[in-house]
Amino acid sequence: MRRLTVKVWRVAHKRATFDGFPSGPYACAETLPRHVEDALHDMFVAHCDSDHPTPYADRGLRGIDGTERCGFESREALDAWFANFAGLLHECGFRVFAYDVPDDAARVGRCGQVVFSKWHATELERSELTLKPVQLELF
Repeated sequence: MRRLTVKVWRVAHKRATFDGFPSGPYACAETLPRHVEDALHDMFVAHCDSDHPTPYADRGLRGIDGTERCGFESREALDAWFANFAGLLHECGFRVFAYDVPDDAARVGRCGQVVFSKWHATELERSELTLKPVQLELF
């Protein structure tokens, strides 16, 4: 029987890892140089709102454990989450990673956020962290 999988998008550092997995911008304090952590401080403060719920505040995610990581259900959800900080994250060495994750090893919350098992994630690709242009409707 073939397992169903989902594609998960994640912002992570191109070199720094935490427990053998690329470090995300929120859980990287011990893995990145101090100047990078300082540069990201404004993002940490700005992301303490209802549009950026933690895995514990999002009922759909039901928390997160030490073997899980955060990502997004689409590139568009990732871009929306980090819209004001993509350039800064890129300058600090972060990139976009895409993973293939079994459906039963991922939980989707509101705002497109996903919590997934790092043990079951297969890296598909890495790309630059630049916002994709959005086509606005005129009428």
